[in-house]
Amino acid sequence: MSTDMAPARPVPRDVGALLRHAEEQARLAGAIPVLVRQRLAPGSAATLREDDLSLAGGFADSIARHLVEALAPDPDAVDASLVAHEVVLADPAATRLAHARAIEARLCRNAPMIGLAMAELPPRVEAQVADTQDELAEAAMALIVAQSRFVGNAQGFRLDLSELPPETVNALVQRLTGWMQDRLQADPLVLRARADALLGGFDERRGRPHRLMRFCHLFALPRAGDDWSLADNGPSLGFAMLARASGLPFDHLIDMARDPDLSRLAVVVRGCDVPADTAARLIEGIAMLASLRLEAVPSAAALAAIGPDDAARLIAGWRNQLPLTMPGPLW
Repeated sequence: MSTDMAPARPVPRDVGALLRHAEEQARLAGAIPVLVRQRLAPGSAATLREDDLSLAGGFADSIARHLVEALAPDPDAVDASLVAHEVVLADPAATRLAHARAIEARLCRNAPMIGLAMAELPPRVEAQVADTQDELAEAAMALIVAQSRFVGNAQGFRLDLSELPPETVNALVQRLTGWMQDRLQADPLVLRARADALLGGFDERRGRPHRLMRFCHLFALPRAGDDWSLADNGPSLGFAMLARASGLPFDHLIDMARDPDLSRLAVVVRGCDVPADTAARLIEGIAMLASLRLEAVPSAAALAAIGPDDAARLIAGWRNQLPLTMPGPLW
């Protein structure tokens, strides 16, 4: 028998090693914007998935085109690909988000390949809100439209500005106006008027990330073990539920799907007090979506050995280490 075998899943006595590894993964994740920028720039290399990097680059180009069209007095005179590298990818928050959205789009794309229905909302949720005319039904319909648009746009390497939080949009607008003044000698008064118009019309509440979290809030998700079924939720709503339960940003949770052993997500689901057997099904589903080896992710026994209190303490530390302090929920 070959000795070159997949590593055995962590067993309960290795829970300390699993938690330490999760901490190391969390520390290394802080370098993602730098790695993405280096890999997308000429003459550099980093060990990140090529398909994620390609899509992240497409999203950066898409963001750049949106900004150039809104801000430049003569959009045809501006090289949007140069703006993508020198403005969008120069912003760590925008770079991290473009990469996280690329990972999320890959998970959504993979869902049908492993037999998961890609309904934008769980069937039981749709059944409960379908015949109502209240705020929850409106939020559900808006989410369905927004999620379908995101998946469709991602296939064309496009990303709406509404996928960005307002503070990131504001930072990119400031970067680009300064860049155009320096490079193109553009009139600062004209640029300021265009920037004010763009920022004045930007409404975070119309964006898909806000709609995901608002729907979780209105429907009080997650509420029970069945709510964690990836077969019902699809990846986007599943990660939104984890964000609501853990207090960690959605994009940072999506980034955790990169980990070969999903150790950070294992800590998160246990810190959210998800029962070990339910957590195991959730972790295995995410591993399949992310094209990871099931042998490498924690087993139900290993997850049961992670105490929710210990996991919650780690998560609290991760929140304190976030590179950007996000405002409180507005939904």
